Amino acid sequence: MAKLAITYWGGSGTITLTARAIAGAAAEAGAEVYLMDVQHPDAVDWDLLQEAGAILMGSPTYMGGVAAGYKTFLEATGSTIWLERHWKDKLAGGFTCGIQQAGDKLATLKSLAVFAAQHGMVWVGQEVIGAPVFPERPGLNSSGTFLGLAVEQAEEGQLRAGCDASARLFGARMAGALARWG
Repeated sequence: MAKLAITYWGGSGTITLTARAIAGAAAEAGAEVYLMDVQHPDAVDWDLLQEAGAILMGSPTYMGGVAAGYKTFLEATGSTIWLERHWKDKLAGGFTCGIQQAGDKLATLKSLAVFAAQHGMVWVGQEVIGAPVFPERPGLNSSGTFLGLAVEQAEEGQLRAGCDASARLFGARMAGALARWG
């Protein structure tokens, strides 16, 4: 079974909820899933990341970009992992959240995609088309972001229904991509 590592920095909690929704759907679709909260540097299992066929990256969008806590994790890969191309040809994808529906979340996803490209990774984006194009799909990919998954801030400790459904679809997509290309 192919391994999917979901790395994230939780921040306010929405990213943690999103990571869990992605993980649940990816596991249901057949991936061997590992959640890794990089907020705690001791929790980073570099060997597992080396073994994984795909690495998902999740960070809240703070002030128009990747949160500093997650950026610390990204920058820790700049020596051996990057120089020796350890993550070359691994699948990659990203997810983010913000208070606003748009909220400059695309800037965070672009930063994560560029990071993946610098490592020689292969990026997998979001493919779900929601409303208003398909009115029967309200809440799915509500920001219309295709570079990765962009959700709105959770309310009362839960993802909004459309955001949860979008996260689950993204998890299934990553598991499918991993089964096909990983």
